[in-house]
Amino acid sequence: MKGCDKVKQKNLFSRFMASLTDLTVTMLPILVWDLVILIVLAGFLPSSVMTFLDKVVNYVIIVSFCVTNPFITFVYGKTLGQAIFDIGIVDASGKKASVLQLILREFLGGIFILGCYFIYHGFGILIYLLLNLIVILSNKRSRGIADFITRTKVISLSMDDVKEAKKKPEEDTKEELPVFKKSDSFYHYDLHVHSKHSLEGVDTVEELFQKAKKLGIEVLSITDINSVKANYEADVLSAPYGITYIPGIEFKCEYKGYPITILGYNIDYKDVEYVELENEYLKVQRTATAKRFKLFQKVSGIDMNISRLVSQTTSGIVSAEMIVEEVMNNPLYSDLEFLKPYREKGANYLYRDYFDVDKPCYVKMPLLDLCDVIELIKKTNGTSVLAYPIRSLGKDDELIKEILEAGVDGLEVFSPYHDEDEIQHCLEIVKDVKCFVSCGSDYYGENERMIEIGDSKAGMKYEKLLRIMIDRSLKKIEKKA
Repeated sequence: MKGCDKVKQKNLFSRFMASLTDLTVTMLPILVWDLVILIVLAGFLPSSVMTFLDKVVNYVIIVSFCVTNPFITFVYGKTLGQAIFDIGIVDASGKKASVLQLILREFLGGIFILGCYFIYHGFGILIYLLLNLIVILSNKRSRGIADFITRTKVISLSMDDVKEAKKKPEEDTKEELPVFKKSDSFYHYDLHVHSKHSLEGVDTVEELFQKAKKLGIEVLSITDINSVKANYEADVLSAPYGITYIPGIEFKCEYKGYPITILGYNIDYKDVEYVELENEYLKVQRTATAKRFKLFQKVSGIDMNISRLVSQTTSGIVSAEMIVEEVMNNPLYSDLEFLKPYREKGANYLYRDYFDVDKPCYVKMPLLDLCDVIELIKKTNGTSVLAYPIRSLGKDDELIKEILEAGVDGLEVFSPYHDEDEIQHCLEIVKDVKCFVSCGSDYYGENERMIEIGDSKAGMKYEKLLRIMIDRSLKKIEKKA
């Protein structure tokens, strides 16, 4: 546990330094006041100016304490101190705190410090910091005064913390985790799983690690669609769970009119281009959500409560699967004639009849250009892999080889969507072009896909082949560290 204690101490230091940085930012008006005093003493301004400016600076300080950090949080998603010292804020469930929670947290912190400042003057700030430290140390979740009110918690996202954390003992997780059974197609590497940060994902990042740990997964990569958010938490969790983690992402692309899926591994997920990409993707998805609702209401006549469904998501995006689940399970719609046939056949038929490709409620999403995706992955020192090539393109060897020649580094040969003949077919392509080989389950959670973590159909006889890309990624991670 000494390693964990060191991590806690380092996290506490990072939090203290972040708070000190934010406090310095809010107190910049006092520097202006000091500058005015120097100017007066130098004889450039009359001393009467100080009486007027004294009141002005006091008002500016009040505004600065209440507004500066909340405003910076609103614009950039976190304060300057949190950004510099790699601090993240999560809610009670462990998910990223909402913008409203973040702003309210900073506002309350400013109000508390301001109150102490005006009661006890300069010592008030030290008194508040000391009280807040006592509160943080006195509770197991290390929550400060503002955290209790906003129901938030501070976590460190620093890679250094991951290196210091020691492997979590097996006995610590035995009572917490359910028993999972390995399928016949299980393999101990899984480089293609999805968390809640993917639209159809079910599990949180930690739930993925819990399941992977119990199943015996040794190497894991979370590849959420157009999102790198899971990588921050996964990098921290890999050491305590004793699982090697490779940062990942998934892109839905287009090449010569063919929709394909590209996976990016060992990317520099902190690169700002990934944030911009995800923000743009979320905008498109939210527009698609509104359109999807309108189309379904038009064909079904069901007047759904859109706001309620949107409020249940963290992204404001409602998938077709969520709409189907809502109308099939909500008692308000139990007697509707439109749904009676699907209550007998099953919800999946409702999806196929209305939301599948080219069906009445299908909303076509714009796809990224393959060359742009390859360029981004290479620019951020990553490795690109074409996911389930046979499922996407059939046995069109020339087209698959053309995509590899365009700059894609490897093939996801082992996949639940490939049978044994298709796997052998992919391996023949690998021999011809000399590319990397990968494996992944494309796990989204317990849903209609019926796929579990590790279900990639890889086998021990391919171990050396699979280790080539994994070892290359691990070497890159060691160099970054």
